[in-house]
Amino acid sequence: MTKKRWFLIPLLLLLGILAVLFLALELYRKPNYIQNFEEQEYGRDHPFMQPHSVKEGLAVYAVGTGEPLLLFPYPHGHTIEPMGQGPLAQTLAGLGRTVITFDVPGAYRSTREPVGDMEEMIRAADETLDRLGIQEPVDVAGHSMGGLAALAYAIERPQRTRRLLLANTMSGFPAAARCGFPGSAFRPWEANYWRIIIWGMRINDGRADLALHKKLYNLMGSASFHDKTLFSPIKISHDDYDKGVPVRMIWSKNMYRGLSYADRLGEVHAPTLILAGRHDPEASMACSQELLQGITDGSLIIFAESGHAPFIEEAPHFAAVVDAFFNGHGAATPPP
Repeated sequence: MTKKRWFLIPLLLLLGILAVLFLALELYRKPNYIQNFEEQEYGRDHPFMQPHSVKEGLAVYAVGTGEPLLLFPYPHGHTIEPMGQGPLAQTLAGLGRTVITFDVPGAYRSTREPVGDMEEMIRAADETLDRLGIQEPVDVAGHSMGGLAALAYAIERPQRTRRLLLANTMSGFPAAARCGFPGSAFRPWEANYWRIIIWGMRINDGRADLALHKKLYNLMGSASFHDKTLFSPIKISHDDYDKGVPVRMIWSKNMYRGLSYADRLGEVHAPTLILAGRHDPEASMACSQELLQGITDGSLIIFAESGHAPFIEEAPHFAAVVDAFFNGHGAATPPP
């Protein structure tokens, strides 16, 4: 071994010791989660839509007109607008559906104290449908981690689920660990690989600030788009370093314990459409293939020019495929 390589060994050991000391010191930092901050933080230049109703701390939305469709929101903290205001809800409403959704507890206008587990998401969905007087089975949809919640709902509430749309979804956190960030987007010798791991650990534990949360949002968001020009990073201000992280990040902390529906996919009885982006680093093709193999009445459509958001990157094709599945307007075929 050359002298140059011998020099690297103590350097790497020193860096390892410093990293361990840094993480140890972080454990003594008091968690600082912030709740219901989004409207003040993100809604100043982009006013948020009004909910249909807020009752017992749960905000419920009904967007569009037509047959109801239950759209699960993202349970974690990587969003900057209510689900009903986002591009996926607007696309579904444009297909002649009333998109039913809610704010996750602790976020936007849902002021009840969050628990951060799947049971909470299922109860909130039940409460949402009940409040709007919807008792018959409805079409259920979700994207990414919202898709995981939609999958759980179809398994736990088969009597309320008519058809199921899973966009860029995985069977659980074990699948996300196998197929998703950081290894699907970066390599271990790249700094961003370690940024995602270390930043994520600090944020999930509440031992970080809003500035770091926004940095992670920007890093993951850019990596998740095949066409990088379609991603708009959020601005980081000086006072973000004095604020905590979204309380919804306790979802990731709780679910990292191993929540998985991989062994229960056969319990999905609703016809299911699985949508995947060929270049998706968050819910890779392996995640979608697992869903397809486990769900009896499932079909898979792959968007060749998309990452994690085909409803943005290939919006017309996405709308046509979903319209064919839900409304029977032509065959649900992959985009050319």
